[in-house]
Amino acid sequence: MGFNQKHLDYVTAAIPFVMARRKTTGGFGATPRLPATIEDTYNALHILDLARKYDAASEKEADSLAGKNLRTYLDARSKSIPAGVRTTFQLLWCCRETGLEIDQDSIVTAVIAGLEASDSLEDWYYSARIMTEIQAEKQLLPAGGRNLAAVLDRPWRCVDEAWMHMYLSRKFRGTFPWPVPELIGWFRACQNGDGGFGFFPGTTSFVENCYACLRALALLDAEPLHPQQAFSFLAGCQTLSGGFGRSSRAAPFLDSTWYTLAALTIRSWQSEREIV
Repeated sequence: MGFNQKHLDYVTAAIPFVMARRKTTGGFGATPRLPATIEDTYNALHILDLARKYDAASEKEADSLAGKNLRTYLDARSKSIPAGVRTTFQLLWCCRETGLEIDQDSIVTAVIAGLEASDSLEDWYYSARIMTEIQAEKQLLPAGGRNLAAVLDRPWRCVDEAWMHMYLSRKFRGTFPWPVPELIGWFRACQNGDGGFGFFPGTTSFVENCYACLRALALLDAEPLHPQQAFSFLAGCQTLSGGFGRSSRAAPFLDSTWYTLAALTIRSWQSEREIV
C-alpha cells in the first residue's frame, strides 16, 4: 500500500518548521534561536529524508542532507567522542546520511570498550544499532559478556525499554523476551481512551510512546486495538507551525515531530479507510 495523501500533507506541513531550525553554520537546533545539537540535527535529517522519500520536499530542501555547512558542523563534532552511546549513534548516522567520511572505526572501538563496564540497556541498544546500521557488523559486540546477560534478564519499566529488550533479545538470543501473545497484550494495554499510548498501561499518552508501541506491534505482526483513535491522537498533536508536540497541548519540537511522522508511516496498523 502506497503512502497516503493525508500522511503526505502532514509531512509537507512540517518542512517549514524543520527548515526554520536550520543554522547557517550547519546543523539544526531545538528552536530557531538555539544553537545546533547532534540530536536535533539527527531528528531534522530523519524528517527531511522522509520528505524526500515521498517527494514532499523541494529540491532545495532535500539538498539540506548534503549541505557543505552541515558536513562542516558534523566533521567538527566527530573530532571527539560524544558523551553517551546514543549521541554517538546519532552522530554516526548523520555522517553516513550526508556522505561525510570520518574515522568511524576509532569511535566504534571506544564504544565497544565502554561496554565492558556498562550494564545500561540504552548503551547496549545503541551500540547494537551502530554495529548493525552503521558498521554492518565490521566489529562485533561482546555478546557473551555478563553485562549483556544482566541487561536482558532485567525487567523493563516502559515501552521504549520494552522495544530495546525486543531488539537486543532478537539479535543476541534469537527470540523475544516474552511470549508473543503476552507482548502484544502488554503493548495494546498501553493505549488510552484518547487513542495515544502511555509509558506503560494506565499512564499519560505521548507521541514517543505511540511510536514505540506501534513499531513494536508491527514487528509482532499485530495492530493496536483502536487504530483510528491512534491516528487521531497523532494527527491532533500537529500545531499551526507544522511541527508536532508530545501531546495536543505541548509545544512542538523536532524530536516529537519525528516520532509522530515516523509513527504515521508504520503501515501495518492503518488502512485507507481509517485515515481518510
